[in-house]
Amino acid sequence: MKLLQTLLLSIFCGFGALAQQKISGKVFDEKNQAAEFATVALLSAKDSSMVKANLTDAAGVYHFESVNKGRYLISISMMGYQKAFSAVFSVDQSPVTIETITLKTSSKTLDEVTVTAQKPFLEQRADKLVVNVANSPASVGSTAIEVLQKVPGLIIAQDRITIAGKASVSIMIDGKPSQYTDMNQVLKDLPSNSIEKIEVIKNPSAKYDAAGGAVINIIMKRNANLGTNGSVALNFRGAMVDNTVVNRSKNDFFGGYSPNFSLNHRKGKWNVFGSYTYSDRTFFQLTQIDRVIGKDEFSNIMMNPGDAKVHNARLGADYYLDKKNTIGILLTGFDRSGSNNSTAITKVFSTETKQQTSQFETLNDQPTTRNNIGYNLNWKHTFDSTGRELNVDLDYVQYKLKNQNLITILDNGLRRNNSQSVDNPVQFMTAKLDYTHPISKDSKLEAGGKMSFATIDNDLRFYREQVLDTKRSNVFNYKENINALYVNYNTSFGKKWELQTGLRTEQTVATGFSQVENKNVLERNYWQFFPSIFLTHKLNKSLAVTTSFTRRIDRPSYQQQNPFEFQIDSLTFTRGNPLLKPQLTNEIKLQLTFDGQPFFALGYNNTNDVIVDNAPKQDPATKRTYTTAENLATYKNYFVELNFPIKIGKKISGYGGNQLIYNAYNANYLGGTFDQSRVNWLAYFNINAKFTNKLSMEMGGWYMTRSQQEFLTLNPLGALTIGLQYKVLEGKGKISLAMNDVFYTEKTRGLIEYQDINLKYFSREASQNLRLGFSYSFGNQKLKASRSRQTGSESESNRVKAN
Repeated sequence: MKLLQTLLLSIFCGFGALAQQKISGKVFDEKNQAAEFATVALLSAKDSSMVKANLTDAAGVYHFESVNKGRYLISISMMGYQKAFSAVFSVDQSPVTIETITLKTSSKTLDEVTVTAQKPFLEQRADKLVVNVANSPASVGSTAIEVLQKVPGLIIAQDRITIAGKASVSIMIDGKPSQYTDMNQVLKDLPSNSIEKIEVIKNPSAKYDAAGGAVINIIMKRNANLGTNGSVALNFRGAMVDNTVVNRSKNDFFGGYSPNFSLNHRKGKWNVFGSYTYSDRTFFQLTQIDRVIGKDEFSNIMMNPGDAKVHNARLGADYYLDKKNTIGILLTGFDRSGSNNSTAITKVFSTETKQQTSQFETLNDQPTTRNNIGYNLNWKHTFDSTGRELNVDLDYVQYKLKNQNLITILDNGLRRNNSQSVDNPVQFMTAKLDYTHPISKDSKLEAGGKMSFATIDNDLRFYREQVLDTKRSNVFNYKENINALYVNYNTSFGKKWELQTGLRTEQTVATGFSQVENKNVLERNYWQFFPSIFLTHKLNKSLAVTTSFTRRIDRPSYQQQNPFEFQIDSLTFTRGNPLLKPQLTNEIKLQLTFDGQPFFALGYNNTNDVIVDNAPKQDPATKRTYTTAENLATYKNYFVELNFPIKIGKKISGYGGNQLIYNAYNANYLGGTFDQSRVNWLAYFNINAKFTNKLSMEMGGWYMTRSQQEFLTLNPLGALTIGLQYKVLEGKGKISLAMNDVFYTEKTRGLIEYQDINLKYFSREASQNLRLGFSYSFGNQKLKASRSRQTGSESESNRVKAN
């Protein structure tokens, strides 16, 4: 009986302890008008920690539901007003009504508050450079790849991204897996108005996947946490290009439009968010290749116009179980359909007489569809208030790529029809765990692990006059498993020293099966270790020096290891190489910062077994030229970087910078030694001018002297962009107008001269274009939104490349 009484008493006491009540109140301003959208925080009286937060409604009323027994106080904050507090009160057995709180006008003006809160365009942090591009007028209507050209020291040529001469760059998008099967396509299809900022991590720590010499993390825009809020935007772009050289109009028009919508709703324990973007555009690439083979010179000019319709959507939810546990789910979807219809005219000349000997035309119709869907389940557990926490991510991603090439060759009245189709399904599964453990107020330990599994099937069929060519067709099945563990330690000692050091180890298991050869053409199983160390010394309040060492890996992409040919035209193709090995890079860097901004840096990196993605080869007998990926070279890169602020009066600010880069390649190839080195100079700047509180301007540009990119010697390259922005609708709306590549100088020219290979290359696109955009934000925009997280599959996604 006593036991039963004890149990009943315990149950009733438990219910009493869990009793929850409602709190309500009102907020007015000095004119006795309701303060709408004021931020209301429920604070614990014990330590002033925030328990819950909410917004006032149109009547200035706020509510808190299901509040546990205890002692609390209310904090009220609103733009333009002083922060206000209620008296301390107790929550017991009945609802609590707080006495009306009146806000007083802040002594600071709204303009002063706005200036103080504005983020600088550049922020140099301990391990990364943050480029805040959200309010950049020059970015309106552009794509992600065009925005990346604003990043100091980052150059894009031939859809290839380099940082201070590094060709190895890993792209991440908001901590989510890539939604495409080709990262170049990601950057070309992603609208810039959905980007908040870009993080450039030149020397990633052990916490990051070891793949990639540098990491570029594109952070998507987030909405507010409380209430319902979101944004809408519509962008247009257009370009008029003189394409008479390929028998098209002098005013050849290419353009498109891109609407997008995002919404976030946070109430109680639920946070639901989603976004949708649509893009419809036309584009082109004009390429001219002149090459000499034996006694023949081939001059090929190809016009490749195309169109793309892209749907990109995401939907997610976070559920806050309690103060310590949050679970979330994220769904991402992408669908792209489009086509390229290229026309290539090849003229053949005699190198002796300089007379034309023949001519043929190649028509290539390339309809393509790509789509994917990704699922992410995540859990975050906070152990205590010291920062000790655990994050777990589970991902499953499916890609589907279907690509066709309908190749028609017109040669002296003869018509030949070939076709090629690729069916490329891809599946990823990853599991990632990260644990953070503060040891003291000055040090912490991070540890974690990751497992990833990838299955890639590549069904390539080549037909000659509708007859299957078995020698040039194949089904290639690739499977890969990567297991990783890492530990990272951060500490500060004294008042001037900070240390971050870590070690990551990764196991790679991979097989590649060719159905035509009926055997594994690829089998790999190896472990590798990747140490990193960053040591920072604060010289004074403004100056700090950081010395770092990192080791990174670049594994060959899945398509690079597919051994069969992919046809481009009748005389040009690419071929994979299943024998490729990963390349390893060691880098040492010294960096000086002034007031947290990048000022001076110098570094050296050395790469062995360099994967030359487009090693050129040609067959004198068939006159065919092709490229393949090979481990050919050692690569050494030295760089010196100098950045400086620009400030003219109170309304003009920005930055400028220079890099001096030395690239050296040494490769044994085609029976000879390719020993080529070159020094090049890169300059860049970005200037912002604020004419009024509503009107601002941005101007940015870059220029790079002749440089060496593997076998290709690249001619000087640069561009200038100007943008204007005008705020409307009380600052919630923005109208932007920008001109990209004002002087149409972003044209790629280069040459390859090695052994019997003599090739000149030229390429241009609609880089000179005019862009107009409008965006509007609604709802509360003061508090941050859903958790910004990094899932586990972004590195594998970066290695899936389309043909």
